[in-house]
Amino acid sequence: MADQFDFFGGIDFSGAREPLSNLWSAIGRESGGKLQIIAIRPHAFRADLAGYVRGGWRGSDGGEGRILWGADFPFGLPREVSSAVGAGEAWAKITAWVADRPAEEIRDAAGPAAKAARVTDFGGAMSPLDLRLYKQTVEGIRWLTELRDYEDLSMSIHPLEVQPHASTTLVEVYPSGAASELGLPRRRAPGRPGEAKARAAALRTFLDFADPTTEALAVTLEDAWDATIACLTAFLCRNHLDQPFSDARFDHERLRQEGWIYRPPESLVTAGSAR
Repeated sequence: MADQFDFFGGIDFSGAREPLSNLWSAIGRESGGKLQIIAIRPHAFRADLAGYVRGGWRGSDGGEGRILWGADFPFGLPREVSSAVGAGEAWAKITAWVADRPAEEIRDAAGPAAKAARVTDFGGAMSPLDLRLYKQTVEGIRWLTELRDYEDLSMSIHPLEVQPHASTTLVEVYPSGAASELGLPRRRAPGRPGEAKARAAALRTFLDFADPTTEALAVTLEDAWDATIACLTAFLCRNHLDQPFSDARFDHERLRQEGWIYRPPESLVTAGSAR
């Protein structure tokens, strides 16, 4: 049902050293059949983002109801890495193993398997332990593991740990890939006259903004843009949370171990054929 979720969130994650300038979130809701972005904000610390996802957004930007978040980091590791480090086969055990170790130790322990990709890592997505991504992967999994430990949070993580009727649901998204698949401008700050207006016009095909200030953040700041696209991807996938299991080519048990990057449903067939 289209009304399964009342709100939608997007997270442009960062594995860099805190305090951060590149960790942003966006909140939206459906309005007139489209997504309306009602808030975009930065988070200097990952703990601040955790508090926001746990429910902090409700008091300032939202209200009662269920929310679907799209987060931009790998939720799991390739099966080859799990086997190489002896972390087990269950996703919860693998992520607990990751959460207890620094990023460099994990990449070293993986050895040659660090270059392995997950089933879902196609269409330009890097392998989780790629040199350009591994710190974000580890910090993201650690953040997700800590979020799961909060007893006051009813949370579902698709397709890895599904909890029906949870108030908060998270899916992995890839904003750069989604923007390309939707025909939106590349991720970079506007540098030429009129470029910000062009970006705003392109976005209006898919969403609206509650106020001009929120729109200005989305079209002029790279990380706010990515948070907005992450939110849009979650909105577009709201009726397609079974997306990972819609293609018989994929090993479903492996998907429940490694995770899945949710993509705009209309572009999934094209993306899959490009693997």
